[in-house]
Amino acid sequence: MLSDYHMHCRPYSPDAHDTMFDMAAGALERGMTHICVTNHIENCTQNPEYPDTFLPFDDWAALWTDYESVRDAFAGKLDVRLGAEVGAPHYLPEEGRRIYARPELDFVIGSVHNLRKARDFYFLSYPEDFENFRPAVELYLDEYIQLASSGMCDVLGHIGYMQKYMARQGKGFDMMVFEDRLRELFKVCVENGVGIEINTAALYDALGQFLPQPEVVKLYRECGGEIITVGSDSHCRDDAGKGIREGFALLQACGFKYVCLYKNHKPEFVHVANR
Repeated sequence: MLSDYHMHCRPYSPDAHDTMFDMAAGALERGMTHICVTNHIENCTQNPEYPDTFLPFDDWAALWTDYESVRDAFAGKLDVRLGAEVGAPHYLPEEGRRIYARPELDFVIGSVHNLRKARDFYFLSYPEDFENFRPAVELYLDEYIQLASSGMCDVLGHIGYMQKYMARQGKGFDMMVFEDRLRELFKVCVENGVGIEINTAALYDALGQFLPQPEVVKLYRECGGEIITVGSDSHCRDDAGKGIREGFALLQACGFKYVCLYKNHKPEFVHVANR
């Protein structure tokens, strides 16, 4: 089996290019056996000062109808499940809990794309001296610690998200500089039954590595982490399933025996050798 548990489709994710059907077809062509469609929901990070933030999402009926059609069309060939990537649900807890409780969702990735009342890391210009940016990374990890204990997500998305965009500007840093804070984060994850994902999108970007970086994935395992998913973070058909085989190889290299699928927010542990 090969599972891609992070992908986006139009019209539900504003930055996506292809339909849910096309994303499923692309994943099947690349050898996936299981996928979860996880569109952006940024209801909890709205800030009128930054109009580039995605508009709130609430069209559950249309999403569910689309999902049922795709699920049935690929029955017997591809296991299709429905999830969401929710931006910082703990920023607006009442709304975050409402989204997590939606009966349509099997799975929720909790991601921090921006600090409170700030722009998405995608839009920032990064200083030449990393020490000037270090406090922002510390705040970012603090937000993940809060998110991991919030009960509003199943796994944490792309830890080290800003590294992808820093690399595009010829800058970067080693996330293991923050090993103590990462250990604190992973302790909270284990205590609360929250996993992490291996996000493969940055493998094919300027960064050229997974998010989180392999050393962080290994640290999560050393801290007792067992719940883990792999996702392409794809926004177009050609990227669906991209890097998943490499992600599975990293799982094994870091000592993981299982990868997780999700049903009703419950992890299903599948042996990584079964692929």
